[in-house]
Amino acid sequence: MKYFGIDVGCTSIKHGEVSFTEQIETEKFDMLLIPQNMRTEKYTDAILGLLNAAQKYQGVGIGFPSVVWEDGILNLEIKFNDIWGKASHLAKELGVPCFAINDADAAGFAELYNPGAVELRKGVTIVLTLGTGIGSAIFLNGQLLPNTELGMLKLHDMDVELFTAPSVKRRDNLSMQAWAERLQDFISHLEIIFSPDYIILGGGISTDYEEYSPFLSTKRAKLGPAYYRNQAGVVGAAMYAAYCCNQQTLF
Repeated sequence: MKYFGIDVGCTSIKHGEVSFTEQIETEKFDMLLIPQNMRTEKYTDAILGLLNAAQKYQGVGIGFPSVVWEDGILNLEIKFNDIWGKASHLAKELGVPCFAINDADAAGFAELYNPGAVELRKGVTIVLTLGTGIGSAIFLNGQLLPNTELGMLKLHDMDVELFTAPSVKRRDNLSMQAWAERLQDFISHLEIIFSPDYIILGGGISTDYEEYSPFLSTKRAKLGPAYYRNQAGVVGAAMYAAYCCNQQTLF
């Protein structure tokens, strides 16, 4: 069974084929950089272009960086609901099942339903995607609470993601330690509010986890990097499509 995952980001679109056997395998993983003018139109063209080649798949999942409801997607600066309307219409014409999910929820879905992550499906698990902003997914005993936006919690009199996101590290030219100390404030805040059993750190900077993890600690939660690292959104979107097509858990 092969599914296609599309992970829509603020500056790029990642995509790839995902197959589900005893293991989850990703093939033809790639990234499209999106020009930052006429963004709705450019994102629309890119996604429709990817879907035009999707007839060979069992289904397609698309992760959007916005709130995803059953009947639509929250429009932001980029008109994601308009894009989804055109994408779902094309997929229907092509006869390919297509499903939308919040991008951080998709990444969380990938991490929890990795065949080797049974322990993450017990208790409270928080998956954070660290990038331009901060996305989040919360699970209780493997069940998703959709569309959480923990990056918009207040910390030091501002939204957490404006203080802690890796984009801020680049903007303010912070050392890895100085940035990790900000991330530590956020992790401590999450432990007070949610008392999680596990906190998983994803996004592009997860590839550097071993460099900044010595500056992080928790009171109780087990802390670790995302298994799928920067491919989690693609894997999770495809996994969500497979889940919806089969109406059951995968493993």
